[in-house]
Amino acid sequence: MSEKQNQQNPKKGEPWKPKEKFDKKANKEKQKQEQEQTEAKQESNKTVQQQQQQQQQQTNLQPIVQQAIQQQQTINDKQIVQTEPSKEQNKRKDFLSHLPIFQDYTSVSIKTVKQIDPLTLHHSFIELCIQYQNGQCIGSTHRCVEFLNALKQFIKDYKLSKQSTYFAMAFLDELKKIFNLMKNFRTVNEGMSTSYLFIRECLMILRDTKLDENESKIWLCNQIDQFIQSKIISASELIVKNATQLIQEGTTILVYARSYLIENFIINYFKQGKQLTIFVVDNPQFGEGSQLVNRLQQQGISCYQILLSHVSYILSKVDKILVGASSMLCNGALVSRVGTALLACLASTHKIPFLVFCESYKFSEKSQIDSLSWNEIAQLEQGNENQQYTSLSLRYDITQSNYINMIVTEVGLIPATSVKAVIGEFKKYNYVDAIEVPRKEQ
Repeated sequence: MSEKQNQQNPKKGEPWKPKEKFDKKANKEKQKQEQEQTEAKQESNKTVQQQQQQQQQQTNLQPIVQQAIQQQQTINDKQIVQTEPSKEQNKRKDFLSHLPIFQDYTSVSIKTVKQIDPLTLHHSFIELCIQYQNGQCIGSTHRCVEFLNALKQFIKDYKLSKQSTYFAMAFLDELKKIFNLMKNFRTVNEGMSTSYLFIRECLMILRDTKLDENESKIWLCNQIDQFIQSKIISASELIVKNATQLIQEGTTILVYARSYLIENFIINYFKQGKQLTIFVVDNPQFGEGSQLVNRLQQQGISCYQILLSHVSYILSKVDKILVGASSMLCNGALVSRVGTALLACLASTHKIPFLVFCESYKFSEKSQIDSLSWNEIAQLEQGNENQQYTSLSLRYDITQSNYINMIVTEVGLIPATSVKAVIGEFKKYNYVDAIEVPRKEQ
């Protein structure tokens, strides 16, 4: 047999082998595949080694990382404790940042205020500012009267400097400084603003006269006395008279806090031999109701004292609700002690007449529809680190005109919508009467 036949017919038991073809292209492809396989194996080995190294590093760093995490958590806890009060302050700044917060001053610390010059500021105003702070001088009428009395003392002791030649112009600058000074201790009420405008008008008239310094002082003090007599004392007497004619004997009235006008009305009413049943509502935050009860007891007048939170239980026995006023706005809204708006809503619900006692010099050309655009922060307390809270209380609130049945004034009984008309009439007469122009006696 030939060799070709032997290759085509192998022996029994031996495996068949194909004939190898030595092609150059096929060999190159095989070599490339083998190189790619070896490179892939090397890369896989490198990745495995890198993973193993990373795992070892992580195992070594685990205790260090845990310690760092614990330290960061403690730092974050401290930061939360420190930042939460600031968040509360930021919240207050968002909607109450425009409202002033007044500090407590003593006769020594009050001289550190920027607007105060201890060498030139009169002692009467230092005492008045301290009374504003410690609560000895409360109530819009009382504050206005004390302001005018302190101003009279300052006028009498004032000495014109050598650089100034006219008393009116020099004292007008001093008046502006004093009025701005009052704003550092309490918000200036509308009665004080009206008295300030009146005195400023007097100084403008005095500027065109030929009075000397002493004559100017006497005339200006007389004008201040006229303002007190006409707009406060006489107005109070007329309001008491109008209220006495309005309220019949045996009426059950409810009064809130302490009002100068309502206090005088009750005392005068009982002096005439008439009887009233009186409920005095008190806000424990200020305690003015307790002061009114003590004052009435000194006059031998009995009354009932209840808290503002309990007032709804006795409204069925009340015939009229009487409240005082810090000011009446030109849109007919009432600015008074916080809690007055609540009483007005309850009076409207129970159909009880809601009467406001207010002198006309407290009428304001301003307009306000809410209690946050203008107000005074009575108290602001913040808790400690364990108690994160801010206790905030306001001093005034706004009662809209539709809750007010009548305003008792010295000009008569008027609706809340007539406030603007009364303001227009009094502006014609410099808020009091026609000011008599001073003339130098020859």
